[in-house]
Amino acid sequence: MSNTPSSQDTFYRHTSSERDDLMLKHLKKGESIWTLADTEGCLIIDLGSDKVLPIWPSEALATAWAEKDYPEFTSLEIHAADWAEKWLPGMQNDGFSVGVAPNLAGECIVSSAEEHAADLQR
Repeated sequence: MSNTPSSQDTFYRHTSSERDDLMLKHLKKGESIWTLADTEGCLIIDLGSDKVLPIWPSEALATAWAEKDYPEFTSLEIHAADWAEKWLPGMQNDGFSVGVAPNLAGECIVSSAEEHAADLQR
């Protein structure tokens, strides 16, 4: 995924469902994903019934998303194998969900770690 502003605009023109599909393809190709972290850990967004870890396919998308509301957070790379083998099982145990590539308005597909893992296996 390119890191140019125009590629970001193009990426966010996709619907939440399309961004979810693109992320799954990205991960299935073995490419890294990105989330946000500070000195205390990863950004977890509390949506009431869901505790959500947002993820993106590029560092630039993660960083740009954080600029307005989470400037103290920096991007954190997660290798695809680590995501599938370590992160998702840990998130299942902790009851966290995955927020797949939220756009700048915060809209995205939210799924349980278990559902996301199953989608990766399809």
